[in-house]
Amino acid sequence: MKQDRIEIRTSKNERKQFEEAACLSGMNLSEFLRRTALEKSFEIIRKSNSIVLSNEDRDAFLNALENPPEPNKKLKQALKHYKRLINNG
Repeated sequence: MKQDRIEIRTSKNERKQFEEAACLSGMNLSEFLRRTALEKSFEIIRKSNSIVLSNEDRDAFLNALENPPEPNKKLKQALKHYKRLINNG
């Protein structure tokens, strides 16, 4: 059940455009604005949570997963430090 309320201010031209689009979509203004904002928010969140790689980058990423490089000195030191923190924590 919808209980929260959001208020926005628009120009007369914006409101007319929203109303026309709502009418053409077979919705009232509130339903149109709510659905449109919800669809756009899903799209923005989906894009924000996605990583799109070029074919070259994808191949390099998969190759690194399948053939990881040997850990270097700094990574080995970081692992020792982490283990000390965990064991003493």
